[in-house]
Amino acid sequence: MKFLKFKTLFLAVWTLSACLLFAGVNENAGTTGFASLKNVHSARAIAMGQSLTGEAGSPDGLHFNPASILKMQANEVGSTFTSSFVGSQGGQIQFLWPKNRFTAWGFALKYMNMGSIERTEMDQHGNLVSTGEYFGANDIVASASLAKYISDMVDVGGTLKVVYDQIDDKNAAAAMMDLGLMHHPANEKLKVGVSVRNLGFQLKKYSETSGREDLPLTFAAGLSFQFNPQAKGNFEIGKATGENIVAKLGVEYEPHPALDIRAGFRSSASDGYTGGTFALLSGFSLGAGWKWKNYRVDYGVASYGGLGLLNQLSLSMTLP
Repeated sequence: MKFLKFKTLFLAVWTLSACLLFAGVNENAGTTGFASLKNVHSARAIAMGQSLTGEAGSPDGLHFNPASILKMQANEVGSTFTSSFVGSQGGQIQFLWPKNRFTAWGFALKYMNMGSIERTEMDQHGNLVSTGEYFGANDIVASASLAKYISDMVDVGGTLKVVYDQIDDKNAAAAMMDLGLMHHPANEKLKVGVSVRNLGFQLKKYSETSGREDLPLTFAAGLSFQFNPQAKGNFEIGKATGENIVAKLGVEYEPHPALDIRAGFRSSASDGYTGGTFALLSGFSLGAGWKWKNYRVDYGVASYGGLGLLNQLSLSMTLP
């Protein structure tokens, strides 16, 4: 028994270390294109600090780790509405089909509308000057996921997705895939997951003269631990191209069979320390979920400091 516990701990530490090692190899300063690929449309995930890469049996595997959708207990259809910064809005609709204990499918369509953006120009002194004109920006991401049973200790999964991005009268597109693995140690309370997301290439450039956009390649590794039937804790480390390593924490407590209370934190909080009412709360998130029969309603709110609050509402229903 001690040997199994040591082996489980060793595997967890090795998994996290390997994730950071590969992330370091892919270091790439600057920003990437197709930023919409980083958007997560799930009120539960937002409330738990987006720390779900190591959680099994979760529909949120469509965002974090496609291998994690295999252990779901029933078919599920759901949607999420997102109210983001400066008038931008988005959302997702999804369908999860755990066919049997060996195979599970997932399909999702998400969108984001950035609202109306003021067009500016630069004068001879380098100052931005308003033109009185406005333009829009939006994107759509369609995906299909498949998870497969390998053994009692390992599940694997993959997601194929296409993103279409439009800014003003210019548009671009890209195709990519996510890969994930979920490990089920001898300790049934512990789960370990790893994933690499947004492996792919650009299909269409914004214009003939524009350069190729880099995709936000992301490596992540996470753990989840079921402390008791009512309490769960998640921990995750991730690295995206052009960003620093980010640690994420999430907890979920069920005080009543129909109610879940959640909280989370992201270590990238300093990105939001730009002043304003919510600057000191940057990185923190809260949320709750309510269940009734085969329906579930989830709400999550996350602080991005001076940028403001991100609010999400998710509605889902399990099917026969």
